[in-house]
Amino acid sequence: MNVSPRAVLYLLLFSLFFSSKSPAQSSPAASNATCKIDKTSPTDAELAFYRQDYKKAADLAAAGYKADPKNSRSRQLEIDSLIGMGRLDEARKATDAWTLAEPTNAVAIVTAGELRHAEGDWIESYALMLKALKADPCLPSAFQGLAEYESLSGYHATAQKHLNIAHQLSPNNDDIRLAWINSLSDAQSVAELGKFIQDSKTLDDKRRTILTTRLNQETSALKNRCELSSATSPVRIPMAPVYGTVGIDHYGLEVAFNGHKRTLQIDTRASGLLLTHNSYSGMGLQKVNSSHVYDPGTQEAIVADLFTAASVRIGNVEFKNCNVTALDNTSAMSGEADAGQRVDQGDGLIGTDIFSRYLVTLDYAKHEVQLEPLPQPPSPPAGPLDALGGDPANDHSSFDRFKAPLMQKWTSIYLQGPEIIMPTVIDGKKPTLFTVDTGASATVIDTSFASQMKHSKGSTSVTDFAGLRLPATAMDPVDLARFDGVHGILGYPTLQQLIIHIDYRDNLVLFEAPAAHK
Repeated sequence: MNVSPRAVLYLLLFSLFFSSKSPAQSSPAASNATCKIDKTSPTDAELAFYRQDYKKAADLAAAGYKADPKNSRSRQLEIDSLIGMGRLDEARKATDAWTLAEPTNAVAIVTAGELRHAEGDWIESYALMLKALKADPCLPSAFQGLAEYESLSGYHATAQKHLNIAHQLSPNNDDIRLAWINSLSDAQSVAELGKFIQDSKTLDDKRRTILTTRLNQETSALKNRCELSSATSPVRIPMAPVYGTVGIDHYGLEVAFNGHKRTLQIDTRASGLLLTHNSYSGMGLQKVNSSHVYDPGTQEAIVADLFTAASVRIGNVEFKNCNVTALDNTSAMSGEADAGQRVDQGDGLIGTDIFSRYLVTLDYAKHEVQLEPLPQPPSPPAGPLDALGGDPANDHSSFDRFKAPLMQKWTSIYLQGPEIIMPTVIDGKKPTLFTVDTGASATVIDTSFASQMKHSKGSTSVTDFAGLRLPATAMDPVDLARFDGVHGILGYPTLQQLIIHIDYRDNLVLFEAPAAHK
């Protein structure tokens, strides 16, 4: 059998990242070279880029490159801005021309890696960042590129190490600084984010509002960790059917806030406890603050009220001091309505990541949620575990994922916030990335990706993911260009056939299809 060099590279990278071995030892270290610290102030093009004004950034960067064809930063910024606007074809042509003309230019190689990430080829993106660091061991954006993949893959401690280097090398780069802040422990992240909001000169009003909302949420989360109060083992929480116009529309969980019951839809793409504004009154919730969140679909600001609940009971499990968000439209937090996400008219959503300190099972055969202890890592948490074997701190910033011997058949995944992202093959074609979303009312595929496969609206496809092969009915083409390389969403119609086991700590899932044909 002939194996291409590209296939060998992929196998090596898969074995490195999707095993219990940390990638840290394979990464170049800036400490091996004498590096110059870049303390220059951001250019106007960089300021526009940091503010996500990509059109302005692209125009300014193009002018800068025209004035100085040796200015690699301007050329990179122009291409990155094209990526930010979703103009991938133009970015691809510019990048290919650049790397062909200057194959050893480290900035060009990093830019190619950024493009590959936007296209969904995350493994090759990582390989290109490694290649760039061989050409220039002091390039901050290459360390940032390494960390992006490592964080998605669950190697948080390694990602933090690389972001420390990137931030030290380029302290005035706000993109790197924010990524570094995100990599820190919960308490450190809150402190540094507060400093960033106070002293950053790149923030416009919209971005400052978004980051201030996040700071308020994270500050409250430090005080209210939603710790386990009581539980009866084994934990088996019954799912509650929610009926639509014809039969069962979806399943939820009955959640009692201070003794007041609501039924929240189970949503693997949402985070925490989200209520609609018409459902939270009269439950004795303590208001923390009000702010605005931006609906990524409409780009409009939506009022978000943050509360705390003294008691949250879900089945035979009770938590204390939990954050609860109330929104007019829960799709603003759980996903986008035009991407198969239901605009929820019920009580709200419960993100399954609320159970992330445990091994979570969504059993759609028995219609129940099961919680079990996670296997203990080689270096267990310093503090005591709760009654169900969970880590109350649940802070993975200094943790690199591992795969316990009993979980060797589980599938490695990416996690972006609460989102579960996994390699998926449609109709035996090339592999791509799909999000797992029990809150989506349909399984959808990116329009441009579907056109490559000649996929028609509403047709039935065969999906291969996590060791399963299943039919996916009503896979509708939708524009997902802004989803950072993710080309589809596995929605409720597909996922309701399964038993889904999730290990959020170690980026692992195990899917079972009990009714599937042999």
